[in-house]
Amino acid sequence: MKTGLYLGTIMLCVLMLISCSKEMSTEEGEVNSKCDYAPYTQGSTFTYLNVSTGGDSTQYTLTVNGDTTINGNVYRKLGDSTAFMCSNCTDGVYTQIASILSFDGYTASDLRLTYLKDFLPAGSTWSDTITVSAGGISTRALLQYTIVQKGSNKVVNGHDYTDVIGIQIDASATTASATLPVGTVAVNYYARGIGLIESDQAQDTTRLVNFNIK
Repeated sequence: MKTGLYLGTIMLCVLMLISCSKEMSTEEGEVNSKCDYAPYTQGSTFTYLNVSTGGDSTQYTLTVNGDTTINGNVYRKLGDSTAFMCSNCTDGVYTQIASILSFDGYTASDLRLTYLKDFLPAGSTWSDTITVSAGGISTRALLQYTIVQKGSNKVVNGHDYTDVIGIQIDASATTASATLPVGTVAVNYYARGIGLIESDQAQDTTRLVNFNIK
């Protein structure tokens, strides 16, 4: 399954992200980010290998191939013959718009998710609040993102990546009486100038095999 690229164990059937790269100055505390963790330029390719805990594996290559316009907004497409995604970054804030999401029995649709903030230090957190349903009952859920490492090296499939950011995603569901933890969705690793290099999940792991950035 291609769950690794699609925000860890959150299984996204279709993933769409706005493409943007904008550098800001650091005057008066403004963000300095070139959005280097999503370098999805036209013609670039990224090959991933997904391996399940049962030993099943799938290798696939995603290619950056043009733009599409949705609700008046231009989106950069990254995908293959079965699915596509794109990357949004504005001032170092990376967002996703997911049409379908499922995790541990919960499902949701039409989501805007903030999966990375590259200017924050290690230990920083932020969250997305979404509406999910399970067994026909809707409830509010919280996705909390934590930067578990920043600026470190990580070896993936024999390649030593530098300036890596690790993001842990934890989920919880809110009922009328309490907030119940659902568990860790994934720990995703992003390398500067490359993008997603690994996604560790409960049921499978996705790792970058090779890439060609135009």
